[in-house]
Amino acid sequence: MSAQDSNTTVFLPLVGVALGWLPAQASGLVKEIWSRRRVRSCLLEELHELHNELGRTQLQYARELQIHALKGIDNGVPLKLSNHIFKNFYKDAVLSLNQRQRISFQMIHSQVEALNSGIAELEATARRLGEKATLEGPQSISVAEGELWGNQVIAGFTNAAVAMWLINNHLRKPRNPDLSLWESRHTDYLKYLQAVDGQVKEILTAAKKLNRADFERAYKPEDLVRKLAS
Repeated sequence: MSAQDSNTTVFLPLVGVALGWLPAQASGLVKEIWSRRRVRSCLLEELHELHNELGRTQLQYARELQIHALKGIDNGVPLKLSNHIFKNFYKDAVLSLNQRQRISFQMIHSQVEALNSGIAELEATARRLGEKATLEGPQSISVAEGELWGNQVIAGFTNAAVAMWLINNHLRKPRNPDLSLWESRHTDYLKYLQAVDGQVKEILTAAKKLNRADFERAYKPEDLVRKLAS
């Protein structure tokens, strides 16, 4: 066997390895790109789902605001929101997101967590006051305790409204959900917070005209909440 034949014998297996390696690498890259794209799509789908759930959360909190205005305390609380996809799969898509998308997703889900924490606190307060009222009578609930429950309701309503705004902002421009300080969207956000504060006062004021006897029949919080839900 000549030297040339010997070189050929060594070279051909190397070519075979290279030809097998390249398709494998390309296939892995395609799978990774597809996986990230799928997770990004699911993250947006989850925002739509959270948007719908937040509408129900706002309605529940509107009901609690009316009860607070009538000097009552309710033992019901909104359901906590689920953000399973973000918690479990966001890490798989984060490298394919731009900075504004990352900031927006993180702010949205931090707000969701704050909202869920507030719901847990409201539930604990309502349970404690409910037990006290059962054991000692409704008259045992102090004004301060009633205000504590009411302030937690107001905070929950506001947190839900803020989460709604952040989601709407992201879905409006999912590739560029700008949240830069002092830009036009930040100004819009500050105006929105003022509107939310105004809506809380509006619900409380309107509820004082209700009679407890016909509270269930007169309750129509959707007429108040719809203005901020779009």
